[in-house]
Amino acid sequence: MRIKSIFIAATAALALAACGSGDSVAAPKGEPIAKVAAPAGKSWTEVVSKTDAGGYKMGNPDAKLQLVEFGAITCPGCAQFSVQSTEGLHELVNTGVVSMEFRPFLVHGIQDVPGFLLAQCSGPETFFPLTDQMYAEQESWLSKISTVTEADQQAMQKMSPQEMAVLLATRMGLIDFVKSRGISEDQARACLTDKAAIDALIAGTEKAQKEDNVTGTPSFLLNGAKLDASSWNQVKTKLVEAGAR
Repeated sequence: MRIKSIFIAATAALALAACGSGDSVAAPKGEPIAKVAAPAGKSWTEVVSKTDAGGYKMGNPDAKLQLVEFGAITCPGCAQFSVQSTEGLHELVNTGVVSMEFRPFLVHGIQDVPGFLLAQCSGPETFFPLTDQMYAEQESWLSKISTVTEADQQAMQKMSPQEMAVLLATRMGLIDFVKSRGISEDQARACLTDKAAIDALIAGTEKAQKEDNVTGTPSFLLNGAKLDASSWNQVKTKLVEAGAR
């Protein structure tokens, strides 16, 4: 399909580099870190905020170990990481030792935009549950992108990014997906046509490329160090070595 190239031409924003560079800082290693109690009446996984980097952080804001994932909602490897990591990662986050920040990265251009716009539609508190559910059912809704016709793609060449997001969300069934999870159709369409939100996704992707040398997904930082890891087992090992034990 030419969907990605259409989006790039329309926004002149995404040109994913293939080059990489060595880590500037070694991944942290250390002794076990003491647990930190969550605020009264809450668990740390319920403490979620939007970050200045355009991501969503779950857990103790002052956690000694700050994990960042750069992920794409249509990335199969990201879906696999989500499914495999959710239970174990939540356990670590609830110790107050680890925080988890997810930063959207548009590795597949416009294909990643509708899912992210809808995942953040109801605010920070629902971002992680919606993202996890989209990943859990990714194969089902992403396969529907095959229903995008040649005529659709021709029409998309004259569409704004907002119009493309609505078309793709409709074809992939993502509007119905979030409607069954408490987001009205009107709210969903308003989120899909939020130009500022789309611009922020593009800006976040460009920043990750330039400043963090992100070239693919999933990619991870731990306390600012880029990890040589892509699976949950690999990331968990790095966290344990750093003191999450």
